[in-house]
Amino acid sequence: MSHSFEFVAAPSDLAPYLNSLYIWRSPDDRLDDVLPAYSGQMVVFGRGVGRMQFDGGEVAETSDAFFLAPLCQARNFSVSGPATLFGVSLNFRGWAALSSLSVHDYHDCFLQPEMVLDDSPAQAFAALGGRWRAGELGDRELLDAMTDVVRRGLSKLPEQHLTVIDRTLEWLSSSFKPELEELYEQLPYSKRQAQRLVAQFFGQSPVRLVRRYRAVRAATLLAMPQLPEEIEAEIREAFYDQAHLIKEIRFFTGRTPKRLQPAAGSPINDMLGPDGYGSVNLFGSGEAEQLGRSPLHDA
Repeated sequence: MSHSFEFVAAPSDLAPYLNSLYIWRSPDDRLDDVLPAYSGQMVVFGRGVGRMQFDGGEVAETSDAFFLAPLCQARNFSVSGPATLFGVSLNFRGWAALSSLSVHDYHDCFLQPEMVLDDSPAQAFAALGGRWRAGELGDRELLDAMTDVVRRGLSKLPEQHLTVIDRTLEWLSSSFKPELEELYEQLPYSKRQAQRLVAQFFGQSPVRLVRRYRAVRAATLLAMPQLPEEIEAEIREAFYDQAHLIKEIRFFTGRTPKRLQPAAGSPINDMLGPDGYGSVNLFGSGEAEQLGRSPLHDA
């Protein structure tokens, strides 16, 4: 399998809403893989067609331009190529500010532009693939046009909603097994309201989120070629046993620890890496200091 992933830093004015921009290219006629539980994506297929399997065996096919709502578990996908894909990775602030859609109601599905955007930006977004194929836009120009659509579509989030998103992410980043009561103490709502809002912005209850991000963080760290023994021990202590670790990582990332190694050559290794996955501080809990790097923030 051969492919290339080019990550591009988000423009500074959009940094609070985006993880990154990216261009993915594959010369292969056919690619089958699994996409991990992931934040919402804004996607243009310049070439190729993708398909993803959702609940009930439904297989959805991509259009030129679409949104992939946040994924709450790993999903099988295939791409008929050769393919060139342009993406804007929205973090959870970005999804809420751009779409105003509850992740509890809209997750694990494709959404057409008009489901997320007003008429004018939706039409501009839908036309980008054709403009790229016609040579009217280059690769970076297409990404710039996508970020312009984001700027036009963003709405201001209430400060208390931003507080829920940010404090929940900080809580998730604090430990492999953060205490639920610590989250509720930090949020300006009753326990029931907090649970409802966490589900609105993240698609899952706090308990489920802990499982999800524990698996994603573990997968990201285990994919690193040289992992200190102390961190590996911390990961293993966060799960009941080896079987539990494997089951959770497979459910949320579509991988097993063995298949996370860089030599596996999958695009998912890039997406689970620091450049591609910025929703939580993957190197919290002291891992950043042990690894000799700066912590990642939700960008």
